[in-house]
Amino acid sequence: MSQNVFKLAELIRLQFNSGQSKLPVLPEAVIEVRKIVGDENRGAADIAKVIGNDPTLSTTVLRIANSARFKTGGHEIRSLPMAIQRLGGRRTLQLLVAISSKLHMQVKNKGLQSILRKSSEHSLMVAVAAQHLARLIKCSEPEEAFLAGIIHDVGVPAVVCAASEELAGCETKEQLLLIQELHREMGGRLLNQWEMPDIFAAVASHHGIEADDRPRENMIDLIDAADFLIQRSGFNVMFDAIAENIEVEHFPPVQRLGISATHLAAVEVELEEGLEELQQIFS
Repeated sequence: MSQNVFKLAELIRLQFNSGQSKLPVLPEAVIEVRKIVGDENRGAADIAKVIGNDPTLSTTVLRIANSARFKTGGHEIRSLPMAIQRLGGRRTLQLLVAISSKLHMQVKNKGLQSILRKSSEHSLMVAVAAQHLARLIKCSEPEEAFLAGIIHDVGVPAVVCAASEELAGCETKEQLLLIQELHREMGGRLLNQWEMPDIFAAVASHHGIEADDRPRENMIDLIDAADFLIQRSGFNVMFDAIAENIEVEHFPPVQRLGISATHLAAVEVELEEGLEELQQIFS
């Protein structure tokens, strides 16, 4: 990292630590749903009433409830309360956080918009791959793996939106270096601020790096294994690129989870079939 980029990264970090810059906040509707989920006397109808006033959130929740990712019955659901009953209150809340990380972080700069679009596409691919891997090797709950994949790189839009002015003044190469330097730290901080379960913040903070302080959590390994597969399939990532000379069987997360070549081949098929639906849901 160049000296200029290093200094700017430290300046941005100082601005966050001092409160001069702030990470994006959750939409009021999501904050209200969190209160409802924590109240045993309230349920799906109360959640539906809150998010029904937000066309983006309500439409996306309905799409997700009827998607192959979460559909548990054979019939289509058209009622928001029924969609929430199918998903469950806790999972609905987590999905709302994931939706917010994709749909409620916007910038005006065209170059930064491009970074957000590519980051979102990458996260969707990781989510599909992680969910299918979790089903195959039974190391984590598949829907939790999907959510972890969706928000594992939430630090990218967090940094882009919170430091958009500083990033807009940089060349593209410097923008990417700055985001690479800050996105794990800010992703973990953001998910803690949003009061997501600790495992999601751990994934955001530690994915993509083998280090002594990396928690030995299956979910982090699952996300990294999914990312490894996606990169090996030819998808060019902007951040956390994995060295091309590493063989699948020698990649530490793959080794720790016991993932085989057969598993990886099955996930490649799932990616081809499942990604288009997700892109429509989050469009």
